[in-house]
Amino acid sequence: MRESSIVVPVAALRRIFTMLVVLIVLLVVVLVLRNQLFRVGLSSLVSPTISEQIDKSAFQAVFLSGGQVFFGHLQQQSDEYFLLFDVFYLSVPDQAGQQGQLVKRGRELQGPREPMIIPARNALFIENLREDGEVATAIRKFKAGDLPLATPPPQPTASPTATPRPSPTR
Repeated sequence: MRESSIVVPVAALRRIFTMLVVLIVLLVVVLVLRNQLFRVGLSSLVSPTISEQIDKSAFQAVFLSGGQVFFGHLQQQSDEYFLLFDVFYLSVPDQAGQQGQLVKRGRELQGPREPMIIPARNALFIENLREDGEVATAIRKFKAGDLPLATPPPQPTASPTATPRPSPTR
């Protein structure tokens, strides 16, 4: 052997090779996990999604941008739409001092069917209702047959328009 040559034991080479393989595998795992977290969104790890906030066992109140409020079981269909099942709303009282009555949606003139499809952009806010609240209690009583609900308010009918008459001055 020459004095200028370096001798590396085979066991040391195996350890170095094993450490490099382990390091590469760890790097690949970290990159894959990082990619998945960014794809899913880190915010979902920190705070629950809207869908996770909707209590499936409770009724929800959905307040719409037009001023209407509907009650039922809400389900997020996508980022753009909600579905509302078992839909109720409050009728507007005829006289001041009267309380609105609960109405089961579906008996209106247009005969709507369930589910009610609500664009997310029209929902101002959503509330999970307590079981002991007045609305949830009234809905449960209605379903048990203990409470008759109000009939839908009459729909305004279109009045016949008058036929325009020619002006006598022309």
